[in-house]
Amino acid sequence: MDFDPKKNYYEILGVSENATADEIKKTFRKEAVKHHPDRGGSKEKFQEINEAYQILSDEQKRQQYDMYRKGGFGGGAGGFDFGGFGGGGAQFDFGDIGDLLGGMFGGFGGGSRARRKTKGDDLEKHIEISFEEAYLGVKKKISYTRNVKTEGVTEETCTHCNGTGRVVQQVQSFMGVMQTQAACPECGGTGKIYKKDGKVLGNGGLEAKKEILELNIPAGIKSESYLKYAEKGDEAFGGLPTGDLYVKIFVAESSKYQRKGDDLWVKAEVSLFDLVLGGEVEVPHPEGKTKVKIPKGTQIGQKIRIAGKGFGEKGLFSRKGDLILEPTIHIPKKLSKEQEKLRKSLKETSTGKESD
Repeated sequence: MDFDPKKNYYEILGVSENATADEIKKTFRKEAVKHHPDRGGSKEKFQEINEAYQILSDEQKRQQYDMYRKGGFGGGAGGFDFGGFGGGGAQFDFGDIGDLLGGMFGGFGGGSRARRKTKGDDLEKHIEISFEEAYLGVKKKISYTRNVKTEGVTEETCTHCNGTGRVVQQVQSFMGVMQTQAACPECGGTGKIYKKDGKVLGNGGLEAKKEILELNIPAGIKSESYLKYAEKGDEAFGGLPTGDLYVKIFVAESSKYQRKGDDLWVKAEVSLFDLVLGGEVEVPHPEGKTKVKIPKGTQIGQKIRIAGKGFGEKGLFSRKGDLILEPTIHIPKKLSKEQEKLRKSLKETSTGKESD
């Protein structure tokens, strides 16, 4: 079982049981930032929120979890007691029907075999960068904590599971009492006990270590993209490879710009005369202010496209999006003498006579 049916993941994350996938995602992001240990939050609360999100964001796991909570399995309040099923609770070897139940529920009770570690745990870190940094690319240093091997540790075979890493458990189900295998609680499924100076160490013989890592965030990166750093996750004993670190990048919104695909959208005030007669306007840009030519006869609401000034990787042959200018009309309250002459001249050409 990938979840604890006794926990109310909806309450932990702060969403309703009818919450959409998008609502769950947005709430998780907000809560993760709020309770992140690097921002003074509780590590236990952060892990609990992450656990809830891993279940509720996965449609299959969420359905299985809801089935347990609503009484689809086991006894207890709101549940069904199948203790008398099959003549007083017949004994089943879960390993014999694991494939059947696995096909029905995507794995029942954690599967017919306890999962053994194949590498150290992967880690995930979230950071936020500015809109301009996402456009230009940036280097950022982050700190995070990972588990590393404790020096001077000795390995011994776990006597509770005889080194198998698995123990047999009984589960009450609609088919009766069934036997399933789970990770050994003494060794955490490793089959090994780790000691130092005669004392048993918890956490698989690992200890927490704070790390500093410089990220090279590429230009043009999109919000919620991941950067993978191989072997920067948790270490593991038994000759297993070190896990990886995944850094999720969130791009802050900007009051100046908007991103649509790889195009960079910006608004700028343009005078009515420039729209009619043509002109030039200076607009903000992450690389610095840039001048944009306004073609004569530009219509209200018409967009002006400047090729190659949008998002994309740096490089001579890299493909980039475009800069899209949305002109907003600036109408002056008073006209200068020159502007007034121009107004009258335009009026004459359009109507054939002068008008005040």
